[in-house]
Amino acid sequence: MDRLKALLQETEKANTEIVTDRVEVIGLTIASCLNRAAEYLQADLSQLDYEIVEKGKKSLLNTTPYRVQVSHLPEQNAFADLEELSLKLGVGDRLMSDELDQYVTPKHMDGRVLVRNYRTGVFLTVFPPLGDGKPVDMNQVMHRIQQAGIMNFDQPKIESVLKEASGDAIKIANYVPRPDHDSSVKVDITPDEMKGYIKVTPPKSGGRHLEVVDVVTALKAHGVVLGFKEDDIHQALLDDRYMQEILAAEGVAAAHGQDARIDYKVNVKKDTVNFEEDSKGRVDFKEMNLVENVVVGQVLAEKIPATMGKAGRTIFNRIVEARNGKDVELRQGRGTILSEDGMKLIAEINGQVVFSSGRIAVEPVYRVVGDVGPKTGNIMFLGSVVIGGSVLDGFEVKAAGNVEIGGTVQKAKIEAEGDIIVRGGVQGAEMESTGGSLFAKFVQNAEIQVATDITVGEGILHSKVEAGNIIHCNGRRAQIVGGSIRATKEVRARMLGSQAYTPTEIVVGTDPRVLAQFEELSGIHKETEEKLGKTKKTLATLNARKEADPDGFGEDQQQTLEKTEHTVEKLESKLAESGEELQKLEEYMNELGSEGKVHAEREMFPGVVVTIKDANQNISDTYNAVSMSYDNAYVKIGKLEKAESNDRSWRNRR
Repeated sequence: MDRLKALLQETEKANTEIVTDRVEVIGLTIASCLNRAAEYLQADLSQLDYEIVEKGKKSLLNTTPYRVQVSHLPEQNAFADLEELSLKLGVGDRLMSDELDQYVTPKHMDGRVLVRNYRTGVFLTVFPPLGDGKPVDMNQVMHRIQQAGIMNFDQPKIESVLKEASGDAIKIANYVPRPDHDSSVKVDITPDEMKGYIKVTPPKSGGRHLEVVDVVTALKAHGVVLGFKEDDIHQALLDDRYMQEILAAEGVAAAHGQDARIDYKVNVKKDTVNFEEDSKGRVDFKEMNLVENVVVGQVLAEKIPATMGKAGRTIFNRIVEARNGKDVELRQGRGTILSEDGMKLIAEINGQVVFSSGRIAVEPVYRVVGDVGPKTGNIMFLGSVVIGGSVLDGFEVKAAGNVEIGGTVQKAKIEAEGDIIVRGGVQGAEMESTGGSLFAKFVQNAEIQVATDITVGEGILHSKVEAGNIIHCNGRRAQIVGGSIRATKEVRARMLGSQAYTPTEIVVGTDPRVLAQFEELSGIHKETEEKLGKTKKTLATLNARKEADPDGFGEDQQQTLEKTEHTVEKLESKLAESGEELQKLEEYMNELGSEGKVHAEREMFPGVVVTIKDANQNISDTYNAVSMSYDNAYVKIGKLEKAESNDRSWRNRR
């Protein structure tokens, strides 16, 4: 809009005579109508006014052309409001300068004339045409000079400039001051003092155009001392960008330092498993290759150091503080060596990578060729355990690293600090991972607790399952039916519940371990509170006796009184500590609650009860492809959210 206004402003002349020559033009666009009218009337587009007699329309079956009446622009309308023009174009107040090109820019650009009135003189610039555009003639040049209100000029110099059409500004007359007709500038500074904008008003006839130095001077008068965008200001003035915001000064933003980070060279986060399925939807667990083996001297991780922040400056030259990056420690685990500079972690032995509690360790592997049963007895090993067969009823496997089982786990007990991988299924077992995840073909009638993720291929049936992060059943027919399912962030399966309306409890948004800690601490807090109440009553009784009969209050009673006072102090301190810890745990659980989600990729049946944070939803209808999330103390049921993709697949980790 501002560009069009600039074009219209150039048509002001000293006299007020109205030209009544008109022509009615038909065309598919307003631009084509204006171009035809300009050629017919032998006038520049900026000298024309028009009125839409009939607005054109475009559709698949029919196209109605525009019918536009075009005339020379009356001089008194040179500064008319552009809102009226916007309405004519049928775009209301949405007409922007970058949209204007489709209406007024011809296919081939004609030569242009630019007249600028500066303190150093009046300068004429003639631009050559583009493509098949027409060159500028003397009538156009003289018309622009008259528009600018220039009376005394060098005619031979004008002819020379017109002939060369080099696009260079050449002086053709001396400057004659007319202060009341000069262009002016308004400065606006953003509240953060990082940007300064200007708005330039067009000069009237005979008035002086602004130069870059004028704008810079105005900015300095408002306190700006750096960040001047002189090239942008110069271009904006040449383009006649009047009455629109122009970024004229910009400060230097503060560059905060990057935090130090650990670049792990081995896989430490087993968050996704890509199960291979055949055409019938059966899962092949032979190609999982979840074990990460390393050799002596292999670099396991490298620390990328933090960087320093670089302070910024506002356009008022005020310093904007920058934050330095935070450091992080590269922590050493068993079977690893930390370089002297503390920047690299290297494997000390051949073995398997175990990531637990923020440390990488390399553990040796204990291998069992067949089943864990009568021939092997229970297994307890400070490393990883690989079992070729199954774990039979009544036996236990405890490992400080990972546990990988080639067969099934029956009514056995498995404990590990790392991942538990069961290539077959889990049926009736008790399993716990204090620092890793569980991967299994199926889970049935089991009790499972893991620190991070549970990924099951075929389904979880009538089990009590708890995960510190997510629970995914990602096989083609995977389902969760019956039992209690708890995860901190997400539960996802193809089907939740069953057509038999089997009661199925799903809880997300609460870390089971944190909840257990909260419940335990709440019990301690309540017990301490009760004990404190009883002790205070005892203390009050002793004080009453001492006050009623000071002489009869013996030394033993005085010692009991002092001991009771000390006990009250200890209980009050303990109560305050437990109360503060409970508050922190409650705040943490509230943060987790907003992240909890439940996804049924295919169906969710009645009988399922979903709890997210402190909101419950009893499913009474069958839902297809839905996601459930927490929304203002309610469980919101919406469109299915797709699972986040992970570029690193297990097949790429061999």
